[in-house]
Amino acid sequence: MLKRYKINDRFSIDSDKHNWILIETITTEKSKPYSRHSYYATLKQLSRSIIDRVAKGTLSRLSVAQDKNTPSTKRINFLIDNIVKDLELFLKGVVNEKT
Repeated sequence: MLKRYKINDRFSIDSDKHNWILIETITTEKSKPYSRHSYYATLKQLSRSIIDRVAKGTLSRLSVAQDKNTPSTKRINFLIDNIVKDLELFLKGVVNEKT
């Protein structure tokens, strides 16, 4: 069983008997930091969730310019799928080192 592993200031991972647990530390300007726990059956699902959360945060901070150089959705999905695979492999390495 993995003991809590801190990925960065925002995300940590943990596990229990049945799940992988993503712990997201959320800090707002008006309140103390708090943790949100999300549970996943596989490392791939956990990896996808991290990428989705980071991507959504990035997209909300950036304006999206629609021009002829904007990549197609298929290319973006392909890129994200590859990032998820890389993150999943990284997490498997972490799990193997900590167990």
